[in-house]
This record gives sequence, structure tokens and C-alpha cells, in this order.
Amino acid sequence: MGDSGLIKLFDPTEETNRPARSDSTPTSGATATSGATATSGATAPGGGTARLDEQVYLFDDRTVLAVNVALASGRPLLVLGPPGSGKSALAPNVARLMRFRYYAEVVTARTEPHDLLWREEAFRQLNDATQGTLQDPGSRAYFRPGPLWKALDPAMDEEGPPALRDRPAVVLIDEIDKADPDVPDALLDPLNNLRFVGPDRRTVTAAEDAGAPLVVITSNEERELSTAFLRRCILLRLRPPGREHLLKVARLHMGDDYDEALTLELADMFENESVATRPAASTAEFLDTLRACRQMNLTADSPEWRAVADLAMVKGSPDPAASP
Repeated sequence: MGDSGLIKLFDPTEETNRPARSDSTPTSGATATSGATATSGATAPGGGTARLDEQVYLFDDRTVLAVNVALASGRPLLVLGPPGSGKSALAPNVARLMRFRYYAEVVTARTEPHDLLWREEAFRQLNDATQGTLQDPGSRAYFRPGPLWKALDPAMDEEGPPALRDRPAVVLIDEIDKADPDVPDALLDPLNNLRFVGPDRRTVTAAEDAGAPLVVITSNEERELSTAFLRRCILLRLRPPGREHLLKVARLHMGDDYDEALTLELADMFENESVATRPAASTAEFLDTLRACRQMNLTADSPEWRAVADLAMVKGSPDPAASP
């Protein structure tokens, strides 16, 4: 970013150098391997030191700036990009590095606005009424707080780590474009004012000792979002990965399993095939190919790696326009 006097509320390099708090995050003991990367020394399933997406993230300057602007302005961070570009991995890694509480909701076509705030336990309420054991209206037995409510009031989170109870929260609302168009717009008021109408029509507000949450919203742009919603957000569009970016991502994710020769071959294929095919391959598919080759004990000298890449990364997708 340069020496411009910019005060960063979030800095991956600074955060990874801080001592991890006991029980503060699912993955502790984080270390930085370069100025804008952050990793956790966890072991992935299947052995080795390859890392899961929520344990490592390659932060470029633009992404760090976007997170800082969202934190400073109190606005949601809307992350756009194709599937597999790393949108969903951003929020948990920011939460991990900042030792923030973390909540996530994956949006579907059936998601309603109140699902992100609270869910009513209608069947339990009906059963209690049938059994003659109905409790008072608004009883905690008849609703479950959603991710935004937990973010605003840590007391509503009965399962979170005690060490993080006094920390702000990061909330991931994943794939907002899959919801009905009314869902994003219905969230404008809760996100703007940090309050909403909860069970029994009472107003729910942020707890006095809870800092404003960082809300990260992702979209594959399969459905257009309203102008009002877009103007409410800080917008970050993830750019298609270049060759050097892929190599850095591979080193971070693969750890001791990193095979430079094979990674270079796959990166070259990725660049060439992404231009020739539609849709272009994603970073996630590139990593899947590397992991598959590692598990199958394939190297750059193995003739089979090209077939693996064709299945996992290139996927033999011809340009539909070229079909007769």
C-alpha cells in the first residue's frame, strides 16, 4: 500500500504476528509466509501439510483495502466473482486472523430474509400447545437466533468459544444471488441500522458491548442485485487469477506437499485452457487438480497428470459456439 499514512483496521501481516488467544479460533498458531499471505499450520485430511481454504488465504492489496473500507465505514462487503474464485474463503480467514467470532449462512432459493435474523420453531410451539405446555409468547424455546442476531448479541450464541465472547463478529452471507430478489433488499434496514423486529414483534438491537459486525456477502452474479443494495455495499470484484497468483496460492495451500515442477505445468495448462474454453477454470479447480495428483503420487514426469487435469480442471469443455 506504500507509506501513505493509511491506518489499517485489518492487516494480514500484523494479525498473523500476534499471539493466538486460547480457544479463540478453530485454527490457531497462524504464521505469515509473505507480506500479504496468512496461513495456519494445520494438517489436512489425508495427511501432509496441505491446508483447507479456511486456514489460508492470499490477500492482495486490493482485497485488504476493501476489508479495511468495510470495517471503517460499517458497510457490508459485497464480493463478486465466478465460482471457485475464493469469495467464500475470505470471511473465515479475516475472522481467524482478527480473532473475531464467525457465523455463516449459505443462501438458497428458499431462504427468507428472517432466516438470517431468526427462525421460528413453529412445530415445537404447536406441539406444546397440543400438550398444554405452551410457554409465554416470545419464549426462547420457540425461536433460534440467526447469524446476524448472534453477531449483534453474543449472549444469543450459546455454542461460541468463551474466549471470543467479547469480540466483534464476521458474518458470511454466501451466494446472495440465489435468493429471491426481495431478500437482499429486505436486509438493507437491519444491516444499516443494526436492528430488526424479532420474535413477538419486539425490536432487537446490538448489545452495548458488541462491536459492529463485518458482514461479507458473496455473489456469483447469476442474478442481478438492485441498485439500492449495491449502493449500500463496499464492492470487491475478484479478478481472474494470473499465473503468478496461482503459483503463490499453490505454495500456500500445499505446504510440504508442493511440487514445483507439476505446479508450473498445471499453471501453464490453466492459462492456455482458460482462454480456449468456456467457462474458464477456477482457482479451486486448479487446487483440486494439484491435490488429486498428490494423493495419486503423480509428478510432472507422470503421463497421467494431463488426464487428471482434463477431468478436474479443464473438464474437456469445448466452446459451445464451436459446436455444429
